[in-house]
Amino acid sequence: MMNNKLTHPLVDPELNVDLHALISAGTANSTRRAYQRDVDYFWTWAQLRFEFITPHYPMNIEFVLRFILDHVTGLPSEIDQRLVRDQRKQHVGPLKVSTIKRYLASLSVITQEHGYPSPLQHDQVKLLLRRARAATSADQQPNKKAAITKDLLQKLLATCDNSLHGIRDKAILLLGFASGGRRRSELALLRVSDVSKSDQGYMLQLRQSKTDPQGSGYCVPLHGEAAIALNTWLIKSSIREGYLFRGIKHNETYHENITGRSINRMIKRRIKQIGLNPETYGAHSLRSGFLTEAGNMGCHVRDAMQLSGHRDTKTALQYYRTGELNQNPATRLLSSN
Repeated sequence: MMNNKLTHPLVDPELNVDLHALISAGTANSTRRAYQRDVDYFWTWAQLRFEFITPHYPMNIEFVLRFILDHVTGLPSEIDQRLVRDQRKQHVGPLKVSTIKRYLASLSVITQEHGYPSPLQHDQVKLLLRRARAATSADQQPNKKAAITKDLLQKLLATCDNSLHGIRDKAILLLGFASGGRRRSELALLRVSDVSKSDQGYMLQLRQSKTDPQGSGYCVPLHGEAAIALNTWLIKSSIREGYLFRGIKHNETYHENITGRSINRMIKRRIKQIGLNPETYGAHSLRSGFLTEAGNMGCHVRDAMQLSGHRDTKTALQYYRTGELNQNPATRLLSSN
């Protein structure tokens, strides 16, 4: 008979509080907020799907299985409408399997912090996710953002004027591209103390990264035009401590920091300024563009990954090979001599 609940070792309550506090302290605030949004959505759904349910751990594994089925096949209309209103979403389901897994990954983190095993490790959950991916693979092609390669980057830079906004955005675009295709979260979390002078420009200490959840960090160099743009921002902004990039108010004072969402909107806005579809591009376009351009230039994929921080060669090659193929002589068989 299936055990419907996740088993859990007995833990001293005081010890559990201390462990939870240390784990929380070691998690970036932006990551913690993303986890909490996903978990709040899960329990809001559960309360609508199973009346009189309140958040509790361990949860019944049937909740997780039903969550997957509802979001693969589509929610009952009355629940979908309530979720749209309560969660302020434009729509809910059906969702891509990758999005469902993201919700469950966040739920797993919180579940484990309460001292219980991850629901993603439950055999029936793993089986259902595999079958769901196979069943929907033909309909759920990845919605990848187009790459911002070097030529397109130059057009975006041309939209940046000498205002404080323009100087900041130019520094973000160049640093985001030239330092290895940084994620928007990495750009938003950079602090002035993470920047140090080098013989050829700057060194950036990346302390929080998707591929470095332990926060051990690593350094990447910043040279040439990107280093000049960063230096200009540091001088013009007069920021000497705290977050490197900030939101700018109307009176040219600063918010505490800038968010990854704001960086994404900035890139889309400048994409629109040069006459392209902003829905096709986003902050991730800098990352894919860096790898694509590395392939264009004939750089070894290993060297590109050393800067980008990719651990999975398969993921990096998806972009790198696009650029590499552009240099393949076989693509020019019909070109005039």
